[in-house]
Amino acid sequence: MTQFPVVNDCLQVNGIPLTELARRVGRTPFYAYDRGLITQRVEQLRKHLPAEVHLHYAMKANPMAEVVRHLAALMDGLDVASTGELRVALASGMNPREISFAGPGKTDAELAEAVAAGIVVNLESEREMERIAVLGRDHNARPRVAVRVNPDFELKSSGMKMGGGPKQFGVDAERVPAMLARIGQVGLDFQGFHIFSGSQNLIAAAIKEAQEKTIELAIKLAEHAPSPVRLLNIGGGFGIPYFPGERPLDIAAVGANFARLMDGMRRRLPQARTVIELGRYLVGEAGIRPGIPDNRRGPTPSSGGVRQFRPSHTKELSCSGG
Repeated sequence: MTQFPVVNDCLQVNGIPLTELARRVGRTPFYAYDRGLITQRVEQLRKHLPAEVHLHYAMKANPMAEVVRHLAALMDGLDVASTGELRVALASGMNPREISFAGPGKTDAELAEAVAAGIVVNLESEREMERIAVLGRDHNARPRVAVRVNPDFELKSSGMKMGGGPKQFGVDAERVPAMLARIGQVGLDFQGFHIFSGSQNLIAAAIKEAQEKTIELAIKLAEHAPSPVRLLNIGGGFGIPYFPGERPLDIAAVGANFARLMDGMRRRLPQARTVIELGRYLVGEAGIRPGIPDNRRGPTPSSGGVRQFRPSHTKELSCSGG
């Protein structure tokens, strides 16, 4: 919790004591996010990653409108997982052409709203491809699509594995060539690939290995594409420490490794813009949930005691209510 300083035994968020935030909100618990910490994290990424890399925010990490609006001014794009998130993304001021929609089980209504907005839809199956093609014809539109690929490898040591065998996300890599041929036949506007092998990883070497394999797979699949690859979303996988003894991800090492990979990719996929999509890495350490503890476990509400919560962290502070 070193990112939130404690002054007079009271935790501060962006220089404001929790008790003052609680007074302004009028109740507890509530969520508080520090815009400065979010901005610093984005600046750190810009410093260490190659300049041509596009950074996208995965809104499922936190779709709060003010958080999204703040990040929309800092990022190159947004990724949504529902039409509710899509509406927040569109209201944030982000260019719709820089918004993508991922997730299995999209309904026809969700696909229709995405097509109308002009965003990129990450196709999770052949059936979803056929459904969006029909919607495009019905609405006299050419839907912008990318294929979400379920790779035959996984991000080692990740908290959640998104590849390396049957998964609910994406199309198995061996089925993608046939799907690409069909995309050309049904008149969809092919953008590229979304290949994501895992999340919540703190090991730079593991991320480097996954990125290498991701780019190799994209180059291989591009040979079957109906048009040049213009978009390659390699996910992210960048983790944050949750438990004692965990060390932060060495983002400088990740950036140096990825810069070397970009040198080769520019030659093989010259028209592709590369996207790194991040969620918790951007916002997970920038927010807290303060609450008033009950009198069986700590200070009573009248004493001004405030308990703050984060994943795997709970600490009680007796702040002055003044």
